[in-house]
Amino acid sequence: MNRESILAVATLAVVIGAFTTLALAGAVSDPGESETAADVERTGHASLTELTISADEITGGTATLVVDTHLEHRGAPVANVTVVHRATDTRTGLVEDTTERDVETLDDESEVVVSETVTVPRESSYEIETFVYRDGTRTESASHTVEGVDALTPAYADTNVEFHRFGGDSGGSLADVPAISYAIASTTDETATLEVDSYLTNTGDDTESDFELEVSARQADSNVVADSATVGLSAIEPGKTASPTVDLEVPQEYDYYLDAVLWRDGTIVGTNRAVANLGPGSLSVDETSSDSGLEVSDFSSGAASDAGDGAADGNDRDTDDDGSADGTPGFGVVAAAAALLVTGALARRFQ
Repeated sequence: MNRESILAVATLAVVIGAFTTLALAGAVSDPGESETAADVERTGHASLTELTISADEITGGTATLVVDTHLEHRGAPVANVTVVHRATDTRTGLVEDTTERDVETLDDESEVVVSETVTVPRESSYEIETFVYRDGTRTESASHTVEGVDALTPAYADTNVEFHRFGGDSGGSLADVPAISYAIASTTDETATLEVDSYLTNTGDDTESDFELEVSARQADSNVVADSATVGLSAIEPGKTASPTVDLEVPQEYDYYLDAVLWRDGTIVGTNRAVANLGPGSLSVDETSSDSGLEVSDFSSGAASDAGDGAADGNDRDTDDDGSADGTPGFGVVAAAAALLVTGALARRFQ
């Protein structure tokens, strides 16, 4: 073999060796890491980073809660994402509401907030669960427990006007002073006229108006209203206190609860109670007198309009010492008169 042939064979062997080395290098190298990174970059990812819950519309029976889901996007655009919320009563374990929201394609590598609502009864406490689905497969989840739903104020009762709290939250010498007070304006042998003052303070930042205050004198044991009156309130400015006054005429020698009800647009927005001790007892807001001997049946006779006629007949008030004719303030005479009428009717029947 000549010299040129030997050189040609040697050169071919070097070239073949070089190609073999490159092929082997590609064969033994692990391309998995670069392919995985490329796959992530190609598919993208949506992570659930935070969940917040706030109150929205509150009615007398239900509470609507806004659930904000924070999703963080990374990588390539992510489509077909759905957020599902489930509200479960923690006492009964029953699911009260389930909602879902489709999310638009995520493609800007930032955090987005997806808002949706669940509506539950305004009672109990609830576990709010949130699930994130992609292409029908659950990828993320989170949950929160919401308690005190019944304490949320309905929109119709939302007002900053309330019965004044003397002494503030820290107590003090005025802490037990009620927001309702009374004075005896005048008396007769049978009745007393009470001048009742109530104190209402606007604790908010805006002027409020369109209120009516109804005050009733409710006999302690019978729970029957002896008299009531309603007064309208003018606008109450922020930080100011209104003190409307009503006059109530009640039978003497009995103890009464003074019940105040604050109305707005036909809805009760506040209540308060004090006592007026006109009898021998010492009734307080937290207790009921047990010595008055009143009968509810006397009040339910429907004869309240005849009280004045009965009072004019002194003989009808002469009863035994058991006080049966005076069992109801101002209405004992009517009961006696009714009894006489029944007796007369029975006598005529037997004749």
